[in-house]
Amino acid sequence: MNFRAIFYYLGWFSIPVTGMATLVICFSYFIENKTGVGIYYLIFLLSGVFFFLSRTLKVKKQLTKMDLLIFIFLGWLLYPLVIGIPYYFSYYQLNFFLSYYEAVSGFLGFGLSVFNRPEILNDPLLLWRSGSQWIGGFYYLFTIFAILSTLDINFIPSRYISTASNSLNFENKFVKNFLNIFYCYFLFSLFVLLFLNFTSLSFFEKLNLMMTIVSSGGFFIKEQLIVMNKLDSIVISLCFLLSALNIFIFYELFRFSKNYNFKEDLSIIVLAFVTAFSLLFVFATTDNFYDIFLFVTTSLSTSGIALSVKSNFLYTNIFLILTFVGGSIYSTGSGFKLLRILFFIKKFLIEVTKLLSPSTIVKKNIFNSQEPIKNSDYYIASLIFVFYGVIFLSACLLISFDNLGFEDVYKLAFLSMNNTLPYNYLSRVISFYDLSYLSHSVILLLVFASKVYFVSFLVVVKKLLWK
Repeated sequence: MNFRAIFYYLGWFSIPVTGMATLVICFSYFIENKTGVGIYYLIFLLSGVFFFLSRTLKVKKQLTKMDLLIFIFLGWLLYPLVIGIPYYFSYYQLNFFLSYYEAVSGFLGFGLSVFNRPEILNDPLLLWRSGSQWIGGFYYLFTIFAILSTLDINFIPSRYISTASNSLNFENKFVKNFLNIFYCYFLFSLFVLLFLNFTSLSFFEKLNLMMTIVSSGGFFIKEQLIVMNKLDSIVISLCFLLSALNIFIFYELFRFSKNYNFKEDLSIIVLAFVTAFSLLFVFATTDNFYDIFLFVTTSLSTSGIALSVKSNFLYTNIFLILTFVGGSIYSTGSGFKLLRILFFIKKFLIEVTKLLSPSTIVKKNIFNSQEPIKNSDYYIASLIFVFYGVIFLSACLLISFDNLGFEDVYKLAFLSMNNTLPYNYLSRVISFYDLSYLSHSVILLLVFASKVYFVSFLVVVKKLLWK
């Protein structure tokens, strides 16, 4: 394993950590709240030193498939250690496990917090807490674009929405990919913050909510997001809907790209509005359109941020399905299930057409892509859903040892696998301390699998062992 090269590339991701630490330090001096500011200086120093040392390494930068997967794995494990430092040294007396859990929950965008009332935290720590989601969202985007969707590994089927070819060489395009993704991510963040300026929220709330929306995370600076009026609800809902789309959508629009196919994004937008209006038609007497649309968009974006309104029990399961579908290509949500669901629908239509008219030639493509669906895509999609089911059933069995009802057990496992904060979907309010260490460990593994796609390790390992 080329660990020196792996740490060389990991050093680049200390840049957003350093930037976030700088933002928190400046914010602390701006509001004249210097509580714990020395910790952020320490993080700034550690991240800067790590970046500097990674530049001085004289290494062979070429990485194998296994090296790339270890690169993804180490990033998800190591950076939460750095992010957890302010929690551990704060005066809230968190032990190592609680600090690391909070950091992982933020970095992975899950949002189940060890703090039942985040209002008790000081503002710099709240900003750092929200920023951990933003950093994790960027790392996630880079891994799926520059590693998992390359032709060398070919695990994320991005070629069906973009005709632009991905490089077989991770090393040659690393800097270009890093800068392009960061540029698009930062541009998207500015757009969301601009849209949120039309709401009545305070600037601090807008800034933290922007990081939550862009990263599809679940952290917010208050126990619940309280929407004051209809305009706020519509604007926030549209921002969550944007986060469920391709993260490069503004970039591709501005440069009039012919390589990108916008049909998947249009499909998700249509799905969101059709679902919201359908639920409004059925449940018009219990909920209004604004609340329903907000639930739909937070589910599609796989955020699940805690809301001040409660959904009707009868259609909660519809929102659960939306969390399963949610997470489109190159977004910060979990999943990429929409394309793979479409694979099976296309396969079904092809087989039915052959039965009815054997001489008919049916195109094996989606979204008018130039490349037809390959048999390997069906096999990988089948493996993912089978693996998904096995993990889900195993997780339900382990979580059932807690004092929870069957409904809460399966929802907690299902939503964790979809990387969605479960507060809005459970029959009763369950806090972090209502669960055992076993359940916490299972949830962390589920959220980790939802982001990293552990099945991708099995696919690559199989290729390495059985060529």
